[in-house]
Amino acid sequence: MEITLDDLLVLEPRLASGKESYAASDTDSGLRRAVSWVVSARTTAPHLPVLRGGEVVLIPPRVTTVVGRDLPALLREAELRDVAAVVCQRGEPMRGEPGAMHGGLVVLTWEGDLTGESETGVNRLLTECRGNLYRVGSELERQLTDLAASRAGLGELVQTTADLSGLAIQVTDSQGRLLAASRQELFAQDDVSDLAHKLQIERELPSGLSLILGPLRPEQRVVARFLVDRVAAAVTLAVRQDEAVRPRGARRVEAIEALLAGRPGSAGEQRAAALALGFDPDAVFLVVVSSEEDDSKLTTALASLGTVHAAGVVNSRRTSLVAANGHLTPESLLSRVASVKRRWDAESGGATSTLAISAQASGIAQVPAAAREAQFIATLQAQARFPHRAASFDSIDDIGAFQLLYPLRDTSELRQFVSDALGTLERHDRRGTLRESLRAFLETGGSHANASQRLGIHRNTLAYRLRRIGQLIGRDVGDPRTWLTLHLALWGSELLEVTSDER
Repeated sequence: MEITLDDLLVLEPRLASGKESYAASDTDSGLRRAVSWVVSARTTAPHLPVLRGGEVVLIPPRVTTVVGRDLPALLREAELRDVAAVVCQRGEPMRGEPGAMHGGLVVLTWEGDLTGESETGVNRLLTECRGNLYRVGSELERQLTDLAASRAGLGELVQTTADLSGLAIQVTDSQGRLLAASRQELFAQDDVSDLAHKLQIERELPSGLSLILGPLRPEQRVVARFLVDRVAAAVTLAVRQDEAVRPRGARRVEAIEALLAGRPGSAGEQRAAALALGFDPDAVFLVVVSSEEDDSKLTTALASLGTVHAAGVVNSRRTSLVAANGHLTPESLLSRVASVKRRWDAESGGATSTLAISAQASGIAQVPAAAREAQFIATLQAQARFPHRAASFDSIDDIGAFQLLYPLRDTSELRQFVSDALGTLERHDRRGTLRESLRAFLETGGSHANASQRLGIHRNTLAYRLRRIGQLIGRDVGDPRTWLTLHLALWGSELLEVTSDER
């Protein structure tokens, strides 16, 4: 493993490539040179020790004093012997003609006294760094071998490698979508500078995948360079393993059902699970719940919306995940949903099969919420008074005020509002007769004639019930100013009942 000059600058903070450098103009390229060891120039001839290439030569002030005007010749000799760099003490004048020192030689500066102990200290750092790389590399090789033997997938590989190396690791597909990532929590936004964003190492993998180690702190760079090729090979193998074990048949249905239920929990795990199933985690999805028993009929009905994937059967209702066609805009998808509902009603005839469609879910993370929306509508459809066999959550014509009240479902605020508005009505109306009478009265705009006709009762009976309702709620039901509150309270009461049924 090569340790470069820029690595050495991180390992030894007393070294710097400052303004006193007489390096070639392409200093950054020079700092990528590999370092073997550190040696010191001598005050007696030959001033340079035996060199094999890659050494960093320390030139203490006492050497520059002895060498004097011959210093440019000494530097040229060092360059010819392929040294990585020479180091002089900061503030020490480099005698001779600076122009004679130009070339491919990198000259670094040392903060403080440059002595024989400096050589020992830097070589100790190099030895410790190489030893650490050997230990990390050996342990990683052992764990990667174990992971390969156990046919571990990409997620486990990335997590294991990150835990061992301390590096942030990301794997993306050909479209830049994140397949797996780890240790991102180490880099809070405030801690990641513009420089840190640039410190990363990337490798292109087969099938357009990319492995990214980073963002890296400067001291992590040498470890990342040392490990990147081995990790890249292991990632390629893990991706192939994931493809080989991609769920099919009943296992695929179970995996999609888990996505709809919000398992696994974290956003990263959800994305990985979606990609493992072949889904674009950033696509638009719909969740559909239907009482239709014929799979082919359901798939045909939903085909214009996108690709339909079975997600299990619960309470005789089939759940499907629809990956919307990518070319559809939100508006055109809404239009297609409306068309699907109209066709469902037209083709069902006298059948009672229902179709409940969620609102659009932008990305896999919103799919569990969409599944709850579809299940909610399906529960409404199970009630006799719900009029729509095909309904979608984002249609106010289908679910009315439920669209407004839904975010408050199963909350203490909604329960308190219903209790304050309806008083003791619910407690004394076990069979729901009074609430149904109140609902009919409100929905007919306060018309006794129309409400009694809808209920199939005499107007006097309705009048009696309304007086009784007024006593229980403590309000004049005939006052139009109370109607909005009462109507919302009835919707809220029904929402609480539906939420309870869903458990």
